Amino acid sequence: MKKLDEIMELMADEMADFKSSLERLENLSNKLQKTSVPLSTEVLENHLNSFLKIQQQKENIRTGNLELIHSKLERAYILPKSLARLFLSVLLVLLISLSYLTYKVIESQNDNQKLYRQLGKEVPIHKGDNTLE
Repeated sequence: MKKLDEIMELMADEMADFKSSLERLENLSNKLQKTSVPLSTEVLENHLNSFLKIQQQKENIRTGNLELIHSKLERAYILPKSLARLFLSVLLVLLISLSYLTYKVIESQNDNQKLYRQLGKEVPIHKGDNTLE
C-alpha cells in the first residue's frame, strides 16, 4: 500500500507539472497569436537600395579613375621629349661631323692629285734608269 501511495503522489506531482506546463504553453500560444509578423519587405528593400547606391558611387569613382588613367596613357610618350631632343641633337652633330670629314677626305684626295700632277711636271721620269739617286 505504501508503494501505491507513493506512486499516486508521484502521479499527482507529475500531473501538476504537466498542468503548469500546459498553462505556460497556452500563454505562449496566445502571445504568438497576438504578435503579428509583418509581411512587408520594405526594410529589406531599403537596405538593399542603400547598398546598391553605395556600390554605384564606388563604381562611378572607379570608372572616373580608369578614364583618367586611360587619358594619361594616351598622352604618354615612350621616350621623354627631352631624351628625344638630346638624341636628335647628337644625331645632328654626328651627321655634320661625318659630312665635314667626308668633305675633308675628298679635298685631301684632290690636293694629293694636284700635288702628284705638279710633281710629275717638275720631276722628269727616266725610263732607262732603274737606280734611285
